[in-house]
Amino acid sequence: MPARLHQQRGVALITALLLTALAVILVTALFVQQRYSIRLATNFQQLEQAYQYVQAAEDMASVYLKRDLTQNQTDSLHDIWALASHEPLRIDDDAGEQIGTLALRIEDLQGYFNINDILTLPKADAGKDLEPPEPHEAMLAVFQRLLQEHEIPPAFTNSVLDWIDPDDLQFSPDSAESDYYLTMEHPYRTRNAYLVDPGELAMIKMDGVDEQSGEKARLLAGIMPYVTALPTPTAININTALPEVLLAMGLNAEQVTALDNIRKTAPIEDLGTVSDVLQGMDDNARNALKFSSNYFRLGGELRYGKTRLFLNSILFRSPEGEVHVIMRHFSPIPTPRKQQEST
Repeated sequence: MPARLHQQRGVALITALLLTALAVILVTALFVQQRYSIRLATNFQQLEQAYQYVQAAEDMASVYLKRDLTQNQTDSLHDIWALASHEPLRIDDDAGEQIGTLALRIEDLQGYFNINDILTLPKADAGKDLEPPEPHEAMLAVFQRLLQEHEIPPAFTNSVLDWIDPDDLQFSPDSAESDYYLTMEHPYRTRNAYLVDPGELAMIKMDGVDEQSGEKARLLAGIMPYVTALPTPTAININTALPEVLLAMGLNAEQVTALDNIRKTAPIEDLGTVSDVLQGMDDNARNALKFSSNYFRLGGELRYGKTRLFLNSILFRSPEGEVHVIMRHFSPIPTPRKQQEST
């Protein structure tokens, strides 16, 4: 009898220890889960607040762009929207303690080369057959020079044309239409419309380049800082055009430097005042130069708590002064390779 009682006490003790261990494990799990939930809620709260700062930044950019339209009829680096870029803004909490920073920059996207300029798509007209798309020869030449400068095969131009045009007829044997892309491991079709983002170039066939080796990505990275993809064909703003774009338009390095010195002094309002500098530029390319813009980009970086967001918003300003955000994503803006190496 005493031996059996001793055994029962031993079992009871082991059971108590197991229950205690189970309770400790359960409490620990609940504590870890609660801590994770608190951290997740905090992250979501910071992300929501960060998004509100992004919207506020877009509203501020819209104010600058609207005000600029009432001050002059040109867009240049002398305008209020361009001068609004400054050192990162400090974000404080209610107690005055710094909890983040917001760096902003407004850019004129018509200072970049708009890839969609290379082809004029026909407008739909009820009851009539669509006319075939027409390549814009002058802009096509600019694009080809830009590709050549970065060692991209010239045949890539034809692949881009076929990506945009609405039919399934190839511009050349070395380009591609949907039937080519549908045979890939992950099939897809051509857009058959204007590009929405320059990143689409990565989806387009580059004849003679091994995509698996990463060579295509390396080549495209070279032109990304100088191109854009706007909803419609656009003029190039001579006041804000990047030097690389001006070179691709047929100017030499000396002409680009001379033009840059002129526009640093004051906005260009008449091509006649810089006709000597533009000497040698193709007339059709010259006709694509204007002095004002409709498309802008708000770029920057927001650091808020543990949250880090890149701003990359495209804004459209109508001739009447209405400003709308037509695209927003949170990826960093491409920078030239030389600039990346120096940072």
